[in-house]
Amino acid sequence: MNRRKGVAIAVVLVFCTAILGLLTVLMMNSRHQRGSHSMQYDQTRALMAARSGIQLAIYKYRVLPSEYYRIHQMAIDIKNGGGNPAEFNATREMWLRDFRSENPDTPAARIKAHLDAGVSILPGDPPAGSYEFAVEEFDLISRSLAGYTQDYLRVRAWGSFRGTRKTMEELIEVKIAE
Repeated sequence: MNRRKGVAIAVVLVFCTAILGLLTVLMMNSRHQRGSHSMQYDQTRALMAARSGIQLAIYKYRVLPSEYYRIHQMAIDIKNGGGNPAEFNATREMWLRDFRSENPDTPAARIKAHLDAGVSILPGDPPAGSYEFAVEEFDLISRSLAGYTQDYLRVRAWGSFRGTRKTMEELIEVKIAE
């Protein structure tokens, strides 16, 4: 009977060691997955902020197209050797100012406040105010195709969340004239 007790104790010890090894592997994997999940979460939120900037730019273009066409015409004039570059830069900066979340009293700042309000305030979370975004470029591009010209808006925006920064670019087909 003593021999059986010794074998039983050995089997239990091997079984416990195997379970302990399995638990260690599972804990390491879950820790790694938690880090990956956190990184993916931050990247997704940064892309969401960039997408907010793009949507805001598209909305402003749809509401105030003549304001942008004035800026576009100034760019063409400068490219052709005429126009005032200082006036163009000032006008373009006024157009892009609304798309920067750091500027107070702009539509982008209101969107940023809405996004920041959705950030949970739990122990260990960073304080609210984690989102930032801006539109870097907003251009009208024309491509000549067989027999017609196709126009696109090219919007490039960046967004960041908890220090993770992502850039997004989108081409939107527009119809300028028939």
